[in-house]
Amino acid sequence: MATLQRKDWVDAAQQALIKSGPSELSIVKLSSRLGVTRGSFYYHFKSLNDLIDALILHWEQEVVDKGFSEAQAKAASVGEEVRYLIEFVTHLSDRQDLVLRQWASQNTHVKRHMERLDQKRLAIMTELFQRLAGDKGRGASYAKVAFYGYIGCLNSYPRPSSDMQKALSLEILNLFERDLKRNRT
Repeated sequence: MATLQRKDWVDAAQQALIKSGPSELSIVKLSSRLGVTRGSFYYHFKSLNDLIDALILHWEQEVVDKGFSEAQAKAASVGEEVRYLIEFVTHLSDRQDLVLRQWASQNTHVKRHMERLDQKRLAIMTELFQRLAGDKGRGASYAKVAFYGYIGCLNSYPRPSSDMQKALSLEILNLFERDLKRNRT
């Protein structure tokens, strides 16, 4: 067997988290899953919280940062940027976001990460919607409606499908754009 890398542990932790939830994130269970000793874990990480930090950082880079940066790079206008972001977000598996949110209610370490990430996402969305609205206050309000609408979708039962989330997000964007037209005339 090839020597495990830090990324292998993060990938295994991510798969376990998405499939079975945080109860599967123990050093013993992950070592068993990977077919190695606990010593291998401690070669790469100081503690389980160190692995959690790496897991959440990986998710932040691959989902949060990537979505926002690709939207900005690929769009020719602010409206296109919002639409691209809607497309990006609604075609992701939201399972990890949901599991991390639920876990945060029971784990203060994860909660601190989620608070930071929610503030980061809301700040980026606020700046984006302020550019869309051409108005700081209105843009901040739009960002809150959009962001908390997404969080609401994650926590509703039955959870809306990706297509339903996309349709809802586009409907909200259309409402914002109609509101902007009314206020500009």
